[in-house]
Amino acid sequence: MRSLKAYISILKEVKNRPTKFFLYPVLVIIALFMQAYMHNYNIVYLMMFFLVGIASAASLYGVYNLYYIKAKLLAQDRFFVNETASYTLSIINESSNTLYDINILFEEQVKNIQSIKPYDAIPISLKTHFVKRGEVQLPKLELNSLFPLPHEIKFKTIHIEESILVYAQAKGVSLFDFYNIDESVNGELNEFDGIKNFIQGENISLIHWASLAKSETLKSKKFLYEENKKILHFDFETLHGDIEERLSQLTLWVLECEKYRLDFTLSLKHETLDSKELSFDEVLQTIAQY
Repeated sequence: MRSLKAYISILKEVKNRPTKFFLYPVLVIIALFMQAYMHNYNIVYLMMFFLVGIASAASLYGVYNLYYIKAKLLAQDRFFVNETASYTLSIINESSNTLYDINILFEEQVKNIQSIKPYDAIPISLKTHFVKRGEVQLPKLELNSLFPLPHEIKFKTIHIEESILVYAQAKGVSLFDFYNIDESVNGELNEFDGIKNFIQGENISLIHWASLAKSETLKSKKFLYEENKKILHFDFETLHGDIEERLSQLTLWVLECEKYRLDFTLSLKHETLDSKELSFDEVLQTIAQY
């Protein structure tokens, strides 16, 4: 009775449906039945029951093949609103048998795992995007498999327990452009401390034109802040726009400070965040959870 209840529970989680190949064994069984009925050949009855038994056993085995698949979050990139990023899941086999031919379907992405050994795990990388900031649940996965015979397809849904934090969209006026038009950013740019390859999207005012005569590639200036004036200060209340626009602007500036290794403080609500005391991820998390 306990085994029956367990199997019913498995069938609730793993579904199956016939494929176009299901028609072939049905036609064969019907033909065998006609032969057995007309000629009363026992061997035909045996073949018919053998085919039914094989098809049923394959269906049962295929259901178990998917049932023991689990998934958990392994790693993730930074996710920003409306920007596609990647995360890695660990696909786990929790059974004592090797599992075969697992297809993972997610937002038009298809990943195939040929086999997973008992109690083993295989990492897969997926891409997605979110339209709202803050803590969000990872999307569910759809799994299917034709193993061991293609007359039926088995499928199940996996709900990922872990959630991730989506940062505000990095959007607004560049820190260097804002510095040129508004004195509320504290600190002065010192003479540049060398040059580097120009990155698409950087302000053209950062281009080191003198180096262009020596090479065919664009170079940009690497700025440092004077030691006694190196800390920038950003204040949520003094920015223009609605809440999301202000948070997007702050996110952009934090990322630029990370890129150029600039220290800053950020006033947000009733707290002040200091880049010397907090990591950039911690600052971005605070902005995302505002």
